[in-house]
Amino acid sequence: MNQKFRLIYKILLEEYGPQGWWPVYSLRNTKYRDKRGYFVTNVTKGIDNHLSLDKLSRFEVALGAVLTQNTAWTNAEKALTNLIKKNMIDPGIISNIDQEELAELIRPSGYYNQKAKKLKILTHFLQEGDFFKDGYIPERDDLLKLWGIGEETTDSILLYAYNFPVFVVDAYTKRIFMRLGILDGIKKYDEIARLFTNNLERKYTIYQEYHALIVRHAKDHCKKTPNCVGCVLDSICLKLKQSQR
Repeated sequence: MNQKFRLIYKILLEEYGPQGWWPVYSLRNTKYRDKRGYFVTNVTKGIDNHLSLDKLSRFEVALGAVLTQNTAWTNAEKALTNLIKKNMIDPGIISNIDQEELAELIRPSGYYNQKAKKLKILTHFLQEGDFFKDGYIPERDDLLKLWGIGEETTDSILLYAYNFPVFVVDAYTKRIFMRLGILDGIKKYDEIARLFTNNLERKYTIYQEYHALIVRHAKDHCKKTPNCVGCVLDSICLKLKQSQR
């Protein structure tokens, strides 16, 4: 087992603390969430009942996973806010609304015509499979067959809406772990995901937190042009060592 995966997780968690993902905006300012729907910092992430979502909250996470494709979360959040204001975080409403009207509501997320189509396809799939019922979890392969629902979106839905232990691999993950010298030419999504799941305890709470911490570190330090000053991973970063030769 490669202990670096656990070490990096420990370092990032100590540096940044719990990130409170996934934000559910319709639950903002409730007992365990802040004004943007993130878990408040004093919530213990390992307590499963704090992480459990009801039908509509799971649906909001699924919508958000599509809306955040190719855009910043702040833009996806604006689109979700439009839907929430119209009381449209409901699979029945999304299924029946005119696609052009839906597209206009989610315009802030970008690629809104495509995303409206994706949302309706995803919603229909979740309805038909009874995946809003407690205990019903979609098959990963079935989600991947849906138009416009790729691996990252699929795994985000499974991990954050259904608490199913899959690891989400995004561009930030690839960037950081390539620079650390851990991926060593590995590029395929599933191969990268297996590196994490094979070297970490199989717990969805760890996968959720690790993914969120990776995003945080990529935004603070491991940017496209890296800001290595104060980086807590500098002692194990291959790219930094190579640049100092």
